[in-house]
Amino acid sequence: MDNETKAMFNTILEEMGRMEDRINKRFDSVDDHFDKIEARMEIMQHEINACKLDHETISLLIKKVDQHDQRIEELEKKTA
Repeated sequence: MDNETKAMFNTILEEMGRMEDRINKRFDSVDDHFDKIEARMEIMQHEINACKLDHETISLLIKKVDQHDQRIEELEKKTA
């Protein structure tokens, strides 16, 4: 190989190395972004589960209030 071919080959290899570095940085950036999204999704899942539990609790409380209302009405009818 003559010097000109070696220089051109080395230039191509250097550019490939720089391109690889840029690509790796971009992949790292995307990985970081996905990690943040995943963490936010996990937090949201906990909040969703808490909301579901709140909904179930409220439903049970409403059912209990309705039962108590019915019992009160029955007792009022008996005492009247």
